[in-house]
Amino acid sequence: MEMKKKTIFLMGADTGGHVVPVFALAQELEKDPKLKVFVIGVGSEIEKKFYSKLRNSKYLKIKAGKSQFGSWSKISAAFKSGVGLVQSKYLILKHRPSVIFLKGNYATLPMAFAARVLGWPVVIHESDAVLGRSNKVISGFAKKVFLSYPEDVYERKIKNSQYSGPILRPEFHDPSARTLKDYQVFSFDPKLPTVLILGGSLGAKTINKNIFEILEKTLPTCQIIHQTGKGDLEPAKKAKELLSKGLQPRYFVSDFIEQELFSALRISDLVVSRAGSGIFEIAAFKKTTILIPYPHATADHQVKNAKYFSRKSAAEVIEDRNLSSAVLYSAISKLLANENRRKLLAENLKKSLKLDGRETVVKYLKQFL
Repeated sequence: MEMKKKTIFLMGADTGGHVVPVFALAQELEKDPKLKVFVIGVGSEIEKKFYSKLRNSKYLKIKAGKSQFGSWSKISAAFKSGVGLVQSKYLILKHRPSVIFLKGNYATLPMAFAARVLGWPVVIHESDAVLGRSNKVISGFAKKVFLSYPEDVYERKIKNSQYSGPILRPEFHDPSARTLKDYQVFSFDPKLPTVLILGGSLGAKTINKNIFEILEKTLPTCQIIHQTGKGDLEPAKKAKELLSKGLQPRYFVSDFIEQELFSALRISDLVVSRAGSGIFEIAAFKKTTILIPYPHATADHQVKNAKYFSRKSAAEVIEDRNLSSAVLYSAISKLLANENRRKLLAENLKKSLKLDGRETVVKYLKQFL
């Protein structure tokens, strides 16, 4: 007689910071032949890109409303979330999961409230050094609140919390050493130091603008991989065309680095990044980092993330309001010239976090099965 499979819901929706950790959990959980895994989202392109790679998990979609400015936006968001609540109740009652994991953002609220009304256990994970708005609500009734940062970083005691560290894909757990093939991906010279510029999948206007302005005087001593985001890809291509012929091969531009990310991280001697969840992947590769937190992030979470690493002497931090081409050029030049400082920051960055969050969360979820 065939044993009935247990069911688990994993919800991560809309953006890479919420989708990729759920993808990493699903990759591990779907290996269990006694388990039926459902990943749930709202139908965004990044969901489709990642969840389509899963072998034994089923992808489901619900409605969820994200409120912007204006009364019409609020009405529309409330309507979508109401529909999502009904859909969530239906899915819970139909599939009867043993536990529901939510990588909290606005999209998880309908599922969270449906679970609460129906009495289903909910587990959440927070990526930042401050609880996001959705997680703040859900934490009031969650069975467990996993945290990416140590518990004493958060402003108040969080009920049922546990410091797990971030949830990373297995490829980040034991990164291999750089090879000549990694340099060939970008047609780069292994003898030159490499700077990786990561502004997030949508880019970072202020970082991009200042990078464009310092290319001519930075590239004689290094080579740059630049993830621009879609909005600044064309300006980056124009900036490259304006460079002298000898410097153009040293500047690689892409709107979004996906397949090349591991090679880019392996060969980079310095990373310039926003201070979102991407910092965890940089830490796993033990890279020297300049953090420029996005100043308009919800609850100022990127500034709080960056302050944590600054206190640990794990990264250099430039506030966006203080950013200029002169400041950025100086920070990059000084670090490229100081190998000891680079090594210290890189070592401290990796030591500043637990990086086995995926294993911790998977182990806990399996207790419900």
